Amino acid sequence: MIYKIFQFSFGDGYAGSAKMAVLSSKALIDKGHQVKLFVSKDSLTKKRALEKGIPITELDSRQKLSLLLKNVLDNFEGERPNFAVAYHSQDRKVVMKLKAKFKKEILSIAYRQNISLSTPFIGSLIYNRYFDYMIACSRGVAESLFKVGIKKNRVHVIHNTTEESSDISKISDEKIRNQFEMKDRIVLGISSWFHKERKGFDILFKAFSKLDERFVLLIIGIPKENQKEVFEYASTFGIPENRIVMPGFIDNIYEYYKAMDMFLLPSRSEGFSLALLEAAASGLPIIASNIPGNDEFILHKKNGLLFNINKPDELYQSILEMSSDRNQASGYGKQAKEEFNREYTLERYTEKLIKFFDDAFSA
Repeated sequence: MIYKIFQFSFGDGYAGSAKMAVLSSKALIDKGHQVKLFVSKDSLTKKRALEKGIPITELDSRQKLSLLLKNVLDNFEGERPNFAVAYHSQDRKVVMKLKAKFKKEILSIAYRQNISLSTPFIGSLIYNRYFDYMIACSRGVAESLFKVGIKKNRVHVIHNTTEESSDISKISDEKIRNQFEMKDRIVLGISSWFHKERKGFDILFKAFSKLDERFVLLIIGIPKENQKEVFEYASTFGIPENRIVMPGFIDNIYEYYKAMDMFLLPSRSEGFSLALLEAAASGLPIIASNIPGNDEFILHKKNGLLFNINKPDELYQSILEMSSDRNQASGYGKQAKEEFNREYTLERYTEKLIKFFDDAFSA
C-alpha cells in the first residue's frame, strides 16, 4: 500500500534525529510513498531535503505553538495523511495537537533518538494518550521509555542507519592529512557536538593527555564559534591547541573518516550513534564507551573495543592497544564494516520502517 506521510523536523538540523528525518523521507519516497517534510526556515534540514528532492513545507518554528499549529493545519486541507511523524520535542507537541483534533483519522508516531532520563509520570500519560506508536532508535532507548511509563506495545525498535560513501576505498587520506599537517601522526577521530559531560569530553581529554606527540585529535562537527571553548577546556588537561584539529561542520565526512586511524566514542549517553555507524561503514577500528546503544553494535574484542566510562584509563589503554597492533585494529574495522553491511544499511532500515508502517496501518 502507498501511504501519505507528514514528517516533522523543526530545529536547526544539526541533531542526528534531523538527519534521520531526511534519510527516512527520501527512503520512503524512493519506495513510492507520498512524503511531505515540515522544516524550520533556513535550517540545515531544509538544505539537505532540497538537495535530495524531498517535498518540504518551510515554517517559522520560533513562533507561538498556536500559530505554528495553524500553519501546519493549513497543509491538511484536502490532503489528510495516514501518518504524522515527530522527530523532536517541538514536533511532538505539534503532532499531539494533530492527534487530539483528528483522532483515528491519522496515526501519530514519535521518533525517539535519545534515552529518556527525566520524563515525569504525567508526561508518560500524555504520550500514551496522544501517540499511537514510538520508534526507538535502539533497545536502550526503548528500555528507558518503558521505565518512565510508556506502554510496551507502543514502542518499536528500528535502529538508526546512515548513508554510505559510494566507495570508501577510492577516497584518499592524503588531502586531509596534508591540509592539517597530520601526515605522520596517529589520528584519533571523533564526530560530535561539544557537550562536556554527555559526550564524555572529560574522559577523552584525560586519556589523550597521557598520549605522546605522535597522537592528534581530529574532531569533526563542532562549529567554529564553539571551538575556542573546546581549546580552553582541553588546556585544563594540559593539551595544547596544536594537538587538536577541528575543521568545523562539514559535508564531505568520509574524506575525514578516511584520514582517521581509529574512531573514538567516549559518550556517557547515546541513542544509537550515527557517527559510530559512519565510522563502521568506513571500516575504521572503533573504541566506544560501554553504554546502552553502543553495546548493541560493538562486541568487545570482536568488532571493536568497549571501555568503562567510570574507568577513563581503560580508554587510554585501548588506544595504546589499537595503535600498537595495527593488524588487530584492521580486523576490528573489517568486522565492524561487515556488521554494518549485514544489518544497518539504508536498505535494511527502509525494509524495517515500511514493515512497521504496514503493521501499524493494518492493526
